[in-house]
Amino acid sequence: MIYSNIQKQILQKLLTKYESSKTYKGTNSVVQNFSIKSTDIFKEYEQDSTDINAIEDFEKQCELLESEGLIQLAWKYERISKIISIATEENWNKIRIILGVKDKNTRLKEEIAFYSSVSEKTSSHKIINDFCKTQIERLQGGKIAEYSLEDANNIIALLSFILQNKNEILERELSISVLANSKSWESKYKTKILRILKKSGYFDSLIENCADEKEVNKVILEECNIFANPSYVYFKGNGTIFFENGNITKTCSEIPFAISSASIEKIDFFEIADSKIMTVENLTSFNRVKESETFFIFLSGYHNSVKQKFLEKIYQQNSNKEYYHFGDLDPDGFFIFDNLQKKTHIDFKPYKMGTEELKKYSDFSKTLEENDITKAKSLIEKGKFVEIMNYMLKNNQKLEQEIISWKETQHKKE
Repeated sequence: MIYSNIQKQILQKLLTKYESSKTYKGTNSVVQNFSIKSTDIFKEYEQDSTDINAIEDFEKQCELLESEGLIQLAWKYERISKIISIATEENWNKIRIILGVKDKNTRLKEEIAFYSSVSEKTSSHKIINDFCKTQIERLQGGKIAEYSLEDANNIIALLSFILQNKNEILERELSISVLANSKSWESKYKTKILRILKKSGYFDSLIENCADEKEVNKVILEECNIFANPSYVYFKGNGTIFFENGNITKTCSEIPFAISSASIEKIDFFEIADSKIMTVENLTSFNRVKESETFFIFLSGYHNSVKQKFLEKIYQQNSNKEYYHFGDLDPDGFFIFDNLQKKTHIDFKPYKMGTEELKKYSDFSKTLEENDITKAKSLIEKGKFVEIMNYMLKNNQKLEQEIISWKETQHKKE
């Protein structure tokens, strides 16, 4: 007999009740009956407005299970009020065969053995070991694991790849590489993986100042060199790039130049002729801003470890230059600036990021949001950028750097 989804749902619910009971554990001294309501399967079953054909089909499927000797139906007012299991070991085994599952104790032992075998591998990352440890503790504590074995196997494979990944890879490429399907990552595993990575605490210092969940996810994945789309580093200034393969590329201030983030690791030496080097937070501002004797860099997106190492290499090879950063005049912009200084150990100076600019372009300013206020107070508590943070809070102002780059360019033309 081929069993329908409704019939399998009935049997699954009854089996779950049984395997969660004292009878299954062997600690019950009385005989237990296991039953479910018809509405547990068909919510609209008892409603007067429900299609009579749907009701008759449901009842027919229940009666077929009853004719198989697997359940007994209790009727009330010509409707099924209860679906009761005929609780024999033979029936439970037959139900497991129908559902394609093993005995709970067997499943439990197999799952614990699976997670234990992963934890015992010396190559496993701490995040993976902690994940497995949590699942084992759940199983040993009488709870079910958070994921099916199939999902857990894929999750561990993804974590292993991600946590060891050194090269830039796109999300769809990751999905194909690990799951042999370009859509499985996005549709089924991305949220699960990010939940585990966030819960691990491994990325706390990176995400503490993120504005929302979307930014948190982006920061974590980019730190692991995983991108939704290819990312590029943009340059504008006078310099010479020497690549590992012997190729040489010259850049100039009049023509912006970009290379993929994946290629920056192939740069052997970067000789910059200008006396100043400036990182710019926003692409629009990068295209607008002009300053003599200045080499501009737009890193695009989060400054992950690869980009930080790139900046460190530039500094080592051009340590006699002045270093500046041009970002938004809001708490977020100063968090980015602080992170840039802290991670690269380069003494970047702020470019047009003071109270003078806030006053000068106050007509274009925006009011602070709740998240801005929280971040501003956090910076003040840390003793960082106190003067301008207090000014922002007092005047309820913030300013996007695009306004400054646009206005400053107009002034120079005049």
